[in-house]
Amino acid sequence: MQFSYKAKTVQGETKNGTLEALSRRAALGILQKQGFYVISLREIKNPLQINISLPFFSGVPQKEKIAFVRQFAVMLKSDIPPLQALKALVHQSKNRQMREIIAKMAEGIETGSPLSQVCSMHPKVFNNFFVSIVKSGEAAGKVSSSLSYLADHLEKDYNFNRKVLGALIYPIFVIVVLIGAFFLVTFFIIPKISEILQSFSGKLPFTTTVIIGLSHFVQKGGWAIIVFGFVALLILYFFFRKNPKTKMFYDKILLRVPIFGSFVMKINLVRLAENLSVLISSGLPITQALAITEDIMTNAVYKDIIKKAQEKVSQGEKISSLTQEYPQFISSFVTQMIATGEETGRLEETLKTVVDFYREETERTAANLTTLIEPVLILIMGIGIGFLAVGIFIPLFQIGLQGMGGM
Repeated sequence: MQFSYKAKTVQGETKNGTLEALSRRAALGILQKQGFYVISLREIKNPLQINISLPFFSGVPQKEKIAFVRQFAVMLKSDIPPLQALKALVHQSKNRQMREIIAKMAEGIETGSPLSQVCSMHPKVFNNFFVSIVKSGEAAGKVSSSLSYLADHLEKDYNFNRKVLGALIYPIFVIVVLIGAFFLVTFFIIPKISEILQSFSGKLPFTTTVIIGLSHFVQKGGWAIIVFGFVALLILYFFFRKNPKTKMFYDKILLRVPIFGSFVMKINLVRLAENLSVLISSGLPITQALAITEDIMTNAVYKDIIKKAQEKVSQGEKISSLTQEYPQFISSFVTQMIATGEETGRLEETLKTVVDFYREETERTAANLTTLIEPVLILIMGIGIGFLAVGIFIPLFQIGLQGMGGM
């Protein structure tokens, strides 16, 4: 950032000028170190720069965060002081919000705050898991190693999420095309041929009557009801996700959906095992590691299980004694691996085995999900095309035969 200032020297002389600083506070600190008494200080705005901040588009992309953590770790390993490294990284990020966060982190480090504390001031970017790993690195004197490990973890998580989302792109695309085709036929095709169909001397088939009636309904304002219903469903969905009681009900139903429920369960088991393994490996007590893992999990069912596990462990019991009570959500394989880890004192290692096993399973399921869903989508498309064929093309064919018979 560039600032213009007006200040007085110790001798009472007035000075005007500009300077570069990471923030207003940092600019004041620089001027005070030079022995100036600041009268006014304002940021010089670039007239060509337009900052648009919309809630939907705000936030730091995962790729930006991974790049920052990776570069920061490399610089610390090269014995560059944290403050100097952060100042260098401010201008390397393409995301405006990330640049602001790095600048505030540098400001915090400059005032003497530890890295874990300045990270905790930005919970939307650096969650409790991230802060805990950094804090463990500070305690062991291995911050650069902790950051490298975090970069690897974030990258694996990012690639895993991309594969999962990639499996859902095809079904979503087909559904969007079907909805678009429905409105295209309703607004442009059916109105042009409805008069021809209604002039048919014979009785129109039931499907034809339904299609024409649906077209008239949509054209005369029915589209607004459909859009309103869709928006209402979205609002209801977000309400279900925000309310703790309804969220638990929704997440339980989601885990019991055929094919997809098993897929969701494996995703949650990967996240649970991986986060817990990393936190225990970092030297955190199991109760604290469970508390942080609970905070990270998004599925209410697994959050509740981890919370109960934390209570069990604090009372001197084992995690496996609880997980075996939920065979529908935690497989016997996971329970056995946790029990083995608890008996041998190598829980973090057995959890890594669970992660490797289920990550491969989930990636394989994600790759095959399109193949599993494709027959259902083809069936839906076939029913839609068949309905249109019976309702539109057969009457048109009959009208054509009538015309030929009248010649």
